[in-house]
Amino acid sequence: MAWMDSLWDPEVRLLRYPAISLARSSHAWRTHGVRETSWYALGLLMRADTERAAEALASVLTHQYVAPGTPYDGTWRRSPQEPQPPADPVLWNDYDPNWREFVGCTLLLVLREYGETLPDDLVRRITGALALAAGNARERAVSPHYSNIALMSAHLMHEVGVRSGDPALAAAGESLGRQVFDIWRRTRTFAEFNSPTYYGVDLFALALWRGSSSPVLRELGDEMEVGLWTEIGRRYHPGLRNLAGPYDRSYGMDLSGYVSLLGQWIALADGLECAPLPAGDPSQAVHAHDLCFAPCFALLGAHPKAAGLLAPAPEKPRWVSTTVTESPRRIATSWLGPHHMIGAQDTGGAKTDADDQYHPVTVHWRGDDGAPHWLRVMPSAGVDATVTKDGVLEVTAAGDLEFESDCRADVGAGRWLLPGLSVTVSTGAAASPAPFRIRYPGPLHLTLEISPR
Repeated sequence: MAWMDSLWDPEVRLLRYPAISLARSSHAWRTHGVRETSWYALGLLMRADTERAAEALASVLTHQYVAPGTPYDGTWRRSPQEPQPPADPVLWNDYDPNWREFVGCTLLLVLREYGETLPDDLVRRITGALALAAGNARERAVSPHYSNIALMSAHLMHEVGVRSGDPALAAAGESLGRQVFDIWRRTRTFAEFNSPTYYGVDLFALALWRGSSSPVLRELGDEMEVGLWTEIGRRYHPGLRNLAGPYDRSYGMDLSGYVSLLGQWIALADGLECAPLPAGDPSQAVHAHDLCFAPCFALLGAHPKAAGLLAPAPEKPRWVSTTVTESPRRIATSWLGPHHMIGAQDTGGAKTDADDQYHPVTVHWRGDDGAPHWLRVMPSAGVDATVTKDGVLEVTAAGDLEFESDCRADVGAGRWLLPGLSVTVSTGAAASPAPFRIRYPGPLHLTLEISPR
């Protein structure tokens, strides 16, 4: 909160976007954060700064789109400087529909916990904004497979429906919640698998479900929340302060190098001193803007069982296999040892597209310098991999295969040497080494035996 105070702009009554996040944003107009200000406002109420909280909330409300008949009706501008969407808007580029859920769920939390302390006129404005957001969330009908948004949308629609006396809206929220649960219980995991950021949104939404007015959502949410913490605990290595891969969606390879939402939840569950978060000045941390979510998490608190589900650092190797989806069949395998861990995902050739958040092959270890290091296959389609119970990594690539590391590798015939790690590679193909990268021409199959040294 002290750090967010330094970002407060009294002229526009919003938080300035952190400089490092602004520098990495693809949107040059993003100078202030509307969603982030809603989170800050909740923190202000938690410390009884009602005057500034009311100013912040009033400013957030002015940036909701009121545009009937458009796909962005009821969502919020990401920044006050964001251009008005054109007549034929492009999703994600010209508007973000998910701000309905992010801002809407925060406003619900504000009313639930602090509504009696706010001016009546502001409460009426928030109530109207929620009705607009929830009604359009129902029109959007987000897929239940889009777990982090669907979980929030279910809560938003149900609670606004109950508050406004709209049983159809409340029923739509409960129905979406049931659909998410029905998908989850088939494999007891979410299709947005092993994402340090989006798991954090899942945990936020499920923590909201704990206070739902729906007994159904409370019951289903508790089962999913405990199940998610169980899944996290199976792959989290407290010694390396990282989550073993593979990652469907991740903004980085080292949780101590950027702000992840999961890192903040682990801080609540297991103590800040043990949490996988960047040290030092928050303004210098990659994804610093996600720290603004912290008041919401702190108010809700981690599930009472969370700390007990975070396993200690493995003294003996631990192998984990998870069926992520059944059709197409996706299998994630992870191997965690005392000093290193490996992650792999096998989609049976079904993964035909990939972006820079997709990491199907990962290795983490602690180097000679005592710092955590990582190795990954560069995001690419047509890569399938498995790690065996013995910690042997099998990788098949339909095209060229490129590895990247945060440290230099000494690449020889069938052997790589990295600081603190040795990799034996079985292949007849010759590698093309470059600083921090190792490339093989494909298609090919590799067997990698990995050990600390």
